[in-house]
Amino acid sequence: MFKITSKEAAFISVMAALIYVATSIAIPMPRPLGVWHFGDIMTFIIGILFGPIVALFASAIGPTLFDIWNPLHGSAYVVYAPATLIIRGLMGWILGSLRAVFKDKRQISEIVAMVVAVTVKNFGYFFYDYYLYGPVAYLDLVTFFPADALYILVTIPLLKTLRRLINRDYIIPIGRRE
Repeated sequence: MFKITSKEAAFISVMAALIYVATSIAIPMPRPLGVWHFGDIMTFIIGILFGPIVALFASAIGPTLFDIWNPLHGSAYVVYAPATLIIRGLMGWILGSLRAVFKDKRQISEIVAMVVAVTVKNFGYFFYDYYLYGPVAYLDLVTFFPADALYILVTIPLLKTLRRLINRDYIIPIGRRE
């Protein structure tokens, strides 16, 4: 049976809120391109520092709440909520699970985790948008990957700085519930 500790539940709640806020700092794009936002950067950081359990739930809840309602756009993205719940949750789980795929090369593992996670996310949204809008969804692939490359480049120094500030490599250590 799967159990979440009270500490993990607290982390999930706070991290979901942080992802929601970071996602709310957004630049809306025409449909089907969605929104460019800082939520992916926060998702990367949470997935890598907290591992798969916290990242799965926080990454599913925070962006889904954004899609359902946010202060700037109201319910404009509610049609994406079901896809976001699954796609973003999977993204967080992938990040947390692959964060140490190469034991002796932490930064390479983390970059691989981010690349795999955004690839899954982008194709997930592509298929969902194709279902909703048809072939115009191919624009997703053209616009999402360059934005994600930028998000990854921003995340790398942010992780380094956060690790220096908290004096730890991970908040939930590798091997704990992975």
